[in-house]
Amino acid sequence: MKIRSIFAVSTVLALAAMITTSSAIAQSQSLRANIPFEFRADGELLPPGQYKITKVTPVTLRLENERGHGVFIAAGPERVPMGDRNVFVFHKYGNQNFLAGAYWAGSSVRLQIPPSKAEREVARIAGRPQSALTIAAR
Repeated sequence: MKIRSIFAVSTVLALAAMITTSSAIAQSQSLRANIPFEFRADGELLPPGQYKITKVTPVTLRLENERGHGVFIAAGPERVPMGDRNVFVFHKYGNQNFLAGAYWAGSSVRLQIPPSKAEREVARIAGRPQSALTIAAR
C-alpha cells in the first residue's frame, strides 16, 4: 500500500512538472504585435489591433486578439533568412492582407502559413502578392 501511495504522488509530481514546463515553453514561443490593418487568417477577416501568435506545436500556431478570440492555424517550416527580428509576415494584394507566417529571432526557420482558399482566389485574379509585409513583434 505504501509503495502505491509513493508511486501515485511521484506520478502527480511528474505530470505537474511536465505541464509547468510546457506552459513556460509555450509562453516563450509567443509573439505580440500591433497590426494596423485588417487582414485574413484561417478564413476570417480580422480587424486592426493587438494580436498574439503562439507556437502550439512545431507546425501549429494559435493567433488571438486582445480579447482572447483566436484561431488555430496549420503552418509549415520554411528556411529563409529573416534576420534577427521577431515578425509577423503578411501577403498584400491590393487592399487585402493575408497572414502568411511568423518568424522568431534566433531561428533559421519561418513558420509559413499555406494560402487559404480566399487568398488562392485573390491570387488567381491578381497574380503574385504585390508585397510581403513584415510587422515587428515582441
